[in-house]
Amino acid sequence: MTQQQLIQTFLPILILLPVLYLRMRRMAGTRPLKLNRLWIQPAIILAVVVLVLLAPQPGHHAVRHFAGLDWAWLAVAAAVGGIGGWYWGRTMAIEVHPEDGTLMVTGGQAAILVLVMLMLLRMCLRTGLQVEGKTLNLDVLLISDASIIFTAALFTVRAVEMYIRAKRVIGAGRAT
Repeated sequence: MTQQQLIQTFLPILILLPVLYLRMRRMAGTRPLKLNRLWIQPAIILAVVVLVLLAPQPGHHAVRHFAGLDWAWLAVAAAVGGIGGWYWGRTMAIEVHPEDGTLMVTGGQAAILVLVMLMLLRMCLRTGLQVEGKTLNLDVLLISDASIIFTAALFTVRAVEMYIRAKRVIGAGRAT
């Protein structure tokens, strides 16, 4: 490996490790859950996804048109992202604070594991596509679009799952 390849490989890791550590510490702690703001992050992500999918691709002046099989791959990415988001949302502990009655959320170890696995998968996928993408005749833009849709589904379904569970917790708190 050349020095430039070593830097390209290990610099993102050196940047991501502290960020990941801080994110894990934040997720492991208990923090307030603002139910009325839970829709904001998924709405922004979905808006960005629409803009990315409708923007002309590099080197083209028109919007990319997906073939039938492309739509199937995008649907699979959305389904897998939705399943991951549902699981991630289920691992978040939601409870009512006993003193002031606000909702509190705590990220579980499984949620942290999901985040770490997603980051590792993305790094492996990026490296694999750089090395073998052309030789295997892979559509790198389709894989990139599928990754974007996967992420959007992941965060959207996680927010929906947390919203539904938070409403149940509020309802159970009022019933007692």
